[in-house]
Parts: sequence; structure tokens; C-alpha cells
Amino acid sequence: MKKIVCRSGLIFCVIYTAATIISSALQLFQGREFDTNIHILERGVITLIGVFTLQFIRFSRFKVKVLNIILPYCVSLGLVFLFVFISGVYSELHPNAYRDIFLNYSIMFIIVVFVTKVMEYAKTKPR
Repeated sequence: MKKIVCRSGLIFCVIYTAATIISSALQLFQGREFDTNIHILERGVITLIGVFTLQFIRFSRFKVKVLNIILPYCVSLGLVFLFVFISGVYSELHPNAYRDIFLNYSIMFIIVVFVTKVMEYAKTKPR
């Protein structure tokens, strides 16, 4: 259990740092010099949902292999949409907030799952 928590913490830190650096660079490129603290914390919550999803994928054992990825993705995307809805209660949402989070989350999900699967394959590949 301790190993899972440590690994999840490391994955969270790497993904959160990469997402924050990329987001900051894109915002500076677009001429926006400031990012709100609430937006940075919201990014952390979205990243945490993604890390829990990765652990769910890692330990899920459905007979139909494609469900091992599709089902966790759908559940986590629902949680992300719920989080965006809740954040709309205390702050104004961009008109394209749901589209933007869908694209950003889906792209990051695909990249992270691909990298994870390639690393798992490389570890189990016979030499």
C-alpha cells in the first residue's frame, strides 16, 4: 500500500508540474501574465482525479481488455465534468469550459496512458 501511495504521489507531482509549466508557457505566449491561484488549485484537483484513474486502470481486471481503459476514462471524465460544474458555482466559467476540459483531459489521458503502457511493456519484454 505504501508503494502505491508513493508511486501515486510521484506521478501526481510529475503530471502536475508538466501541466503547470505547459499552461504557464502557453499563457505567456498568449500575452496573459497572471494565473489565478484558484485555477492552479483546480488544476491540482483535475490531476488528482487523473492519478486515481491511472491506479484504477492499473488494478482493474475486466475480461474485455478495452474496458480496462474505457470504463475508468468515462468515470473520471464524469468526475471532471462534475468538478467543473461545481467550480462554476463559485467562479464564472468560460463559455467553452466543458469543451476545453474535455479536450485537455482527454489528450493528457491518452498521452499518460500510452506512456504508462509503453513503460509496462518495456519492463515485461523478454530480453
